[in-house]
Amino acid sequence: MDREAAVALCREKCLKKTTVRHLISVEGVMRALAGRFEQDQDLWGLTGLFHDLDQDHTGDDAANHARLAAEWLREAAVDERVINGVLAHAYEEYRTDLMSRAVVHADAVAGLLVAAALVRPERSAGMKVSSVKKKLKEKAFAPGVNRDEVVDVEQGIGIPLDEFLSVSIEGLQLVAPEIGL
Repeated sequence: MDREAAVALCREKCLKKTTVRHLISVEGVMRALAGRFEQDQDLWGLTGLFHDLDQDHTGDDAANHARLAAEWLREAAVDERVINGVLAHAYEEYRTDLMSRAVVHADAVAGLLVAAALVRPERSAGMKVSSVKKKLKEKAFAPGVNRDEVVDVEQGIGIPLDEFLSVSIEGLQLVAPEIGL
């Protein structure tokens, strides 16, 4: 599936513009991480783009979250590696490779980065690792972000936190014009 069709599917399935913004922000982080690891940026990007595709439909129903998205993606003939990554962000047993582990960290850091960009007059432009780390330590800032999934990145995918934040910021900046950041 090409990116244009993938974004169209996201806009069709998501009920909220904020969900689409989140999906695109995670896509940007995943593409940047794929570049860092010399992996397929399109495959990783689709995984990020689709990871919360069913969020507006499943909400707090943890037992079905990602499973509904997996059904939709299979109907759309999306690569099974992407579907595995979508399931992996919600269920540990699917975290079988680097990409499926990376999406967990990308999901968390994207939430933090978007929240940080929204409180800055210049949005994501000029964002620094040091300022993101300060926001990471403020528990009251973006309280929905799972901080463990951000700080445990070195254990999860073998990249130091500062480098992860730097790569993630670059990824967000790549998609920032599309999502108003």
